[in-house]
Parts: sequence; C-alpha cells; structure tokens
Amino acid sequence: MFDHPKAIGLVEKLLRLSTDKDSVVLDFFAGSCTPAHAVMKLNKEDEGNRKFIMVQLAKKCAKNREAFKADYKTIADIDKERIRRAAKQLEDKTSFKVFRLDRSNFKVWNNAPPKNVK
Repeated sequence: MFDHPKAIGLVEKLLRLSTDKDSVVLDFFAGSCTPAHAVMKLNKEDEGNRKFIMVQLAKKCAKNREAFKADYKTIADIDKERIRRAAKQLEDKTSFKVFRLDRSNFKVWNNAPPKNVK
C-alpha cells in the first residue's frame, strides 16, 4: 500500500537496542504502523510487555492508489488493519484503542492589521 514502507527488520533491530521489556514506543508519523508490528513481534519473542502509541493523521488516500481501491479511505484505516493483521499473524491477543482528533476550539487568528488604524 505504501511506496517506501519502513523495513520491519530494521525497526526490530532498533527496538532491541533501545527498549527493554516494559518500554513504550511512540511513533508520531506512523505511516503503515511498522513499529507497532515490530513491538508485537518482539513481545512474542522475549515475553515482553512493550506498549506502542502510533500517531497518524487521517490523511486521505489518493483515489487512484491501490489502498483506496481496497477500501482504505485514510492512512489511519491502513494502520488499524495492519495492527489487526499483525496480531492475527503472531497469534497475539493485542488490543488497541483508536482516538480521533476533533476540531479545534481555538479561534482562527487573522494576523492582518485593522484597516482603520492610522
């Protein structure tokens, strides 16, 4: 679904070097959620209890892309499915929550100077 997905083997190596069995892994540009997949895989291998937080804005998939044709309307939709499939493949009982960003309560700031000021 992605042109240049993160290599799961590389992400696993990085996590082995930088985490312990109770770490929390945060990815602010989750893309295809490779770090979540790697966390679940490492937990299975070493009986760890790592957690993951994947952050991905609900950026729309282009209508001419395979992801859109496969009924994934946003990158976040792809992420959720990747986590489900990785858990199933690893026979992992991982559960996850999805939070959606709501509209802001901040007023739009017009930075233009007032017209009647001399």
